[in-house]
Amino acid sequence: MKQHIISPEANQDLEEIIDYFASRNIEAGERFIDEFHKKCRYLANFPNMGRNYADIKDYLRGLPLDGYIILYRVTDRVLPEDQKTQLLKIK
Repeated sequence: MKQHIISPEANQDLEEIIDYFASRNIEAGERFIDEFHKKCRYLANFPNMGRNYADIKDYLRGLPLDGYIILYRVTDRVLPEDQKTQLLKIK
């Protein structure tokens, strides 16, 4: 089954972004979270859709989201349906 995993670092980044929006504009924060979850679903199904950041790390890919970049890598599995997308950072 295709899925995504959020690393502790990415989770911390997400919490900081949510805190920022909570103190400034809750509606914008809710839209950001909705869009984040939508992008995660897309990444699980189309893991190579993001830009390649091999110049930083050979496995690194990224996908823009409202001025941020979701940095991730795709873990290889024997069967494509077992492939996982691991979210590493949100910058």
